[in-house]
Amino acid sequence: MKHTVHHDLNDEEAKNAVLRAMAQYCDRYAEYAPSMLWSDERRADLGFSFKGYKLGGRLELRPRTVDLEIDVPLPLRMFKRMAIAAIDAEVRRFIDEAHRERSRGAALGDSF
Repeated sequence: MKHTVHHDLNDEEAKNAVLRAMAQYCDRYAEYAPSMLWSDERRADLGFSFKGYKLGGRLELRPRTVDLEIDVPLPLRMFKRMAIAAIDAEVRRFIDEAHRERSRGAALGDSF
């Protein structure tokens, strides 16, 4: 299962948004034992447990997108939309927060 979240952030802002989203996801969905292990500056391996199944996936930060790919076992495919929606919502929320931080920084810079 592949999913792409589009954004207009720079690399550092995008990675921070993903890190914040994953931290929030880990807090909110701790019972699914989410994990993220970065293999380099742009790629991370993802892990989840759901209904006794272990799911794995990959995340890649690209210019203007965050690409997710999650390997979903056949018995869980009916839940894939729910998983993608949850991940997408968290990433988008923190992308929006990065925009607000950028705006606040620009406003502060303009006032000096």
